[in-house]
Amino acid sequence: MTQPPEDTTPDRTGPDEVPVTECRVCKVDVPKGQYCGLCGVHLEKEPGDGPEWLRVTASCVAPEEHLLKPAITSSLFPHLSHRSRIPFRIAMVVLVAGLVVCAYLRLPAALIAVAALGLPLLFLIYLQESDAFSDLPKSTLVLTAALGIVLGIGWVLLTGTMMARSYGVPLGSGITGYRLLRNGLGVPVGGLVLMVMPAVLIRLVRPPTRESLDGFMIGALGATAFTAAATLTRLAPQLTTGMVARNRPMSGLFVEAGIRGFAVPLTAVAVGGLIGAALWFTRPPSKVHQHPGYVRAVMLGCGLIVVLVYAGLGLIDVARVPQWIQLAVHVAVALVAMFALRVGLHLALLHEQHDEIASDKPILCPRCGNVVPDMAFCAHCGAATHASSRSSRHERRENRPVRERRADAG
Repeated sequence: MTQPPEDTTPDRTGPDEVPVTECRVCKVDVPKGQYCGLCGVHLEKEPGDGPEWLRVTASCVAPEEHLLKPAITSSLFPHLSHRSRIPFRIAMVVLVAGLVVCAYLRLPAALIAVAALGLPLLFLIYLQESDAFSDLPKSTLVLTAALGIVLGIGWVLLTGTMMARSYGVPLGSGITGYRLLRNGLGVPVGGLVLMVMPAVLIRLVRPPTRESLDGFMIGALGATAFTAAATLTRLAPQLTTGMVARNRPMSGLFVEAGIRGFAVPLTAVAVGGLIGAALWFTRPPSKVHQHPGYVRAVMLGCGLIVVLVYAGLGLIDVARVPQWIQLAVHVAVALVAMFALRVGLHLALLHEQHDEIASDKPILCPRCGNVVPDMAFCAHCGAATHASSRSSRHERRENRPVRERRADAG
């Protein structure tokens, strides 16, 4: 059996006898481990790791996952650890099952309620679990949600007449002629602008913190509130059909459940969260000159993808295409938006301004459970320290692990 090559990296000793080594990228002495605690790269080049500014083999949010791996829960709920994500994964399955049951039983009122409120309620639970109500001013969160609701209702009332044939009953009846570009491009892009407006307005009042995941939560909350209010307002006429819609085709109900209850809310969270993270993103002075073009290009590319997919959704909705094709396109767009969010959050956490470094002090990593030096990244698993809430970081710093000193045997 071939023996692994010896680690020839010179070991030195830092404060409190912490072994240190020079990072191959930032050229700074950092605690020895698998990852640089300062810039987050592998201390030893890993096969398939890609460029150092991207680090594709380990997500900053879920280091046990490849960055390019499709994973909805870790992308949608970035503050949570692997174990904490399991209940949310189950809740997502229950939400999809509820949509299917409502469509199968032909219950339009229940379907609209689950479609419009299911994911927003789950996101509110996530905000509670991620300490958002402790880390962020409650007035900011309430204002963000209120702005989203008001803008969502107002936008539907403003565009309801021109889009009646696109979103009325039955779902997806087409609009042709000169109205195609106006309704297919103008309405969805206008909705996109209004959907991210709560995050933009909150950002303009200069929030006290500038962490990217704070921006993600505010942007996603505003977009989720906007989408829920718009969905309820737009589909309210269907409530007059009675508790059981015996005359509606079941296929149309399944398509509506997939689009309104799954694809549209996921896309909204991804779009709002990505824009919010970009608005809150701040590069530290030490990284201003480290691949700034690459990072900005990828983040701008993710934003451009968001605009293009929204425009594409509008054209699909107003075109005369089969409903199942509409559903497939909406689901595909939601997955693309989630992928853009995943990459955008990873880059933001990898390159943003971090907390003050205390490499001589130990802290418990909530992702891998190891005691590591208190730095921007876990030296063992590579998770970003900002991937956990400020309340969690404060508590773990107030109650640092203490090394037990045992008497020498014999």
